[in-house]
Amino acid sequence: MTYEESLIEALLLMVVGISVVFASLSFLAGMIWCFKFADEFLNKRKISQYAKKIETQEVTEEMNDELVAIIAAAAESTFQAPVVIRKIQFLGGKNTTAWRSSGRSAQMRSHQINIRK
Repeated sequence: MTYEESLIEALLLMVVGISVVFASLSFLAGMIWCFKFADEFLNKRKISQYAKKIETQEVTEEMNDELVAIIAAAAESTFQAPVVIRKIQFLGGKNTTAWRSSGRSAQMRSHQINIRK
C-alpha cells in the first residue's frame, strides 16, 4: 500500500467517524427537544386539571369582609409593614388529622415570638 492510498483511507475513516458522531449527537439533541415538548404538554394538562378541580370546589367556610379586615390588621401589626392578603385558608375541618394538628402546634412553638409590652 502506498503513502497516498493510506492517506486517502485515513481521511475516509476520519470523515465516517465524524459523521457517526455528528449523527449521534443530532439524534440525542432531537430526543431532548422531544422531551421538552412532552414535558410542557404534560404540565399544561396537569395545570388544567388542577384548575378545573379548584374551580369546582365549594367554599364551605364563612368568609366575610370583617374577617378579612381583622386578619389583614393582625398581619400588618405583626410584620409592621403594609400587607396584601391574597389567600386565606382555614385550618381544621374534614382533612385535619391528629398528626397534622400536632405538627402545626410544634411548628408554631418552635418560632420565637416577641411579646410586646
